[in-house]
This record gives sequence, structure tokens and C-alpha cells, in this order.
Amino acid sequence: MSAPETISSPDARSLLTPPKRSRWGSRLAPYLFLLPTVSMLFVFSILPLLYGVGMSFYDFDVVHGRTTFVALQNYWRLLHDPQFGLSLLNTAWYTLSVVPLILVGSIAIGVYLRKSTVARLIARVGFYVPFVLSPVVVATSWRWLLNEDLGVVDGFLKWAGMGTIPWLTDDTCARVSVVAATVWNLVGFYMLMVLAGLAQISPDLYEAAKIEGASAWRRLWHITLPLLTPTMLLIVVLATIHATQAFETILLLTDGGPAGATRLIIQNMYVSAFTRLQPGYGVAQAILMLPLICLVAWLQMRIFRKAGAL
Repeated sequence: MSAPETISSPDARSLLTPPKRSRWGSRLAPYLFLLPTVSMLFVFSILPLLYGVGMSFYDFDVVHGRTTFVALQNYWRLLHDPQFGLSLLNTAWYTLSVVPLILVGSIAIGVYLRKSTVARLIARVGFYVPFVLSPVVVATSWRWLLNEDLGVVDGFLKWAGMGTIPWLTDDTCARVSVVAATVWNLVGFYMLMVLAGLAQISPDLYEAAKIEGASAWRRLWHITLPLLTPTMLLIVVLATIHATQAFETILLLTDGGPAGATRLIIQNMYVSAFTRLQPGYGVAQAILMLPLICLVAWLQMRIFRKAGAL
């Protein structure tokens, strides 16, 4: 009986070590993983953006199927369009109203519902449910609540012996109504972001502050809010972007009225492109919104950086 053959040390080392990757394979592997995402981003974001920039240089005659190259005439027309100026002012006041209310409301709700009791868990679900509702449902519900003749709110005011309020037909009341509907719809989503930020704060900081005799307000002001500043920045940026893109709820609730008091830029763009059949002019308004949103986001980040939040 012959003795079993032994494997020499170089042969054993070659069997145990995995085959080496080629240098080009190692370099290309990360890019191959990114290729599907980058391709979808290019097809569904960058390519439509470039196509929209090209459309903004043309005047489209939809009825006769003709296009005319007008260069920057659509952008020049924006500077002299009172409807666009009004929609720009409406977008500014709407954003300046919605974003602070969402920020303060989400922090207040998140701090109050931080402890995981059964009642507060149910309350979290209650605050989050409006966010998952369709904009059609949100607008229809608020339109029913604020109806001057058959609405629940004015019905209660009549029962209390008070006069009715034209929630959707008066300029100021309509603005208050769309802001209230938007905050009610979105505050639950940003509440979850605040709860996630609060979960990252160590309880030891609060215990140490209690031992030092700090009140609940001082703990909120000196511990919670400073450590929540990255979350607050994210909320401000996302809420600003969402406010500048608000469309369905306002369209179905007030249709931009009364007399254009609640018409934002995105509604004005929709009217220009699909009601007046001027798609080139409508796209020019959308293209103009991109640098404005980027500028606002950049200013917000600069403010937070100067405040020491970043």
C-alpha cells in the first residue's frame, strides 16, 4: 500500500489564496454598481430637464402644430407679466408661512410624543395619517369643512351665534385656509423626522441637566434644540422645496382664487401650459424655479452654518 501523496507548500498556498482580480475589474466594479441608478437619473431627471430648457426657447402653436424659435423672449416676458409677479409673491408668502409652522409644529409634537406610551403611539399614528392621504382627499375634506353654506366650521359658528367666515372666497381667509390645510397634511411626516433626531440624543444629558436643577424649558433650549439643528435644517430645506411645489391641494381647494390670491408659480405654470396652450412659456417658469429653489436652499445652509449647526 503506497503512502498518500503530500502537497508541497507552494501548491497548498496557491489553493488557499483566492484568485486575484484584474486591476481594471477592481476599478470598474463600483461604476458598474452605480450604472443602473445613474442611468435612471439621467433618463428621468437630467434628460427631461435638458428637453425642458430647449422647449423654453420656442413658442408652440398647439392648434396649428407650428413651433417658432424665440430665444430668450419667454424669459423676458416673465419679467413683464403681472400674473407671474403675483404668483411669485404668493409663493413667497406661502413658503414663509408654511415652513415655520411645519418646523415649530413638528418639533412641538415630536417632543411631546417622545415617550413611547400606548396613548402617545396612537397619537403618532393620528398625526401621520393625513400625510398618507391623497391630495384629492385632503382638498375635498377641507373644502367640505370650510364650505360657507354647509361646512362644519361655519355650521358650528352659526350654532354658537356668530357670523360665518368666507374661508374660500375672501383673499386673506383663503390664504389662511390653504396654509392650514398644508400644515395639517405635512406636519406628521416631519414629526417622524424629529422623533428620529430625538432618538439620537443621549438620555444621560437630560439626567445630568436634571441633577444640576435645569428646568424642562432650559433642557429644551440648551440640549434638545442645539442637538436637533441638523434635523431642523433638513426639515427647513425639504419643507421649502415642498412648499414651492404645492399643486394638487391648492388647485382643488381654491383653484388659485379668489382673483389669483392663492395661485402659486406652479399653478401659474399649469395655466400657461395647459389652459392658455403656451407650453414654452409654462416651461420657462418651471426652469426659472430651479435656480430660485437652489438659491434659497443655499442661503438656508449658510444661515445654519453661521449659527454653528453644520
